Amino acid sequence: MPMNKYNHFLASFVLLFSLFNKNNSIKEIVFFSLMFGVALDLNQLIGRHLRKPLNHLRTWIEEPAGLLLIGIPMGLALSTIKRDYFFMTVIPYATHIIQDYLTIHDVSPLAPFSNRTIKTGIFRPTSTNGWYDAKRGILSEKYFIGVVIVIIIIFRIIF
Repeated sequence: MPMNKYNHFLASFVLLFSLFNKNNSIKEIVFFSLMFGVALDLNQLIGRHLRKPLNHLRTWIEEPAGLLLIGIPMGLALSTIKRDYFFMTVIPYATHIIQDYLTIHDVSPLAPFSNRTIKTGIFRPTSTNGWYDAKRGILSEKYFIGVVIVIIIIFRIIF
């Protein structure tokens, strides 16, 4: 299971808020954080429909090619409404992909051009118990969300 939705939202929100809060409303920042940071996981419904294994429901939409073939063109289209929307689309999309690569699971970096998968990550999905697996030296992604919360607090104090 890839990184959880709270991590996806908080990381995207912190980045967008820190970069775009002067020219954009909190509603816009929340919308883009949810839409391109969290809702991207909805593509896994397609993975279920395609009968992919439960441990790899991701489709190429959540891989680097998805950013190039969907995220950037969507950002360009939205930037015709407001210039900031390009980066407010691409940053959460890229952050989502990076976070998924940080979580231990199979990814397909060359999809849809290759079906080859590799195992990546340093954080264990939160579906398992404990914060640290000493045998394997693996951290729970609960640490990641903790770091993001600390960053939010620091940003609130500074800004």
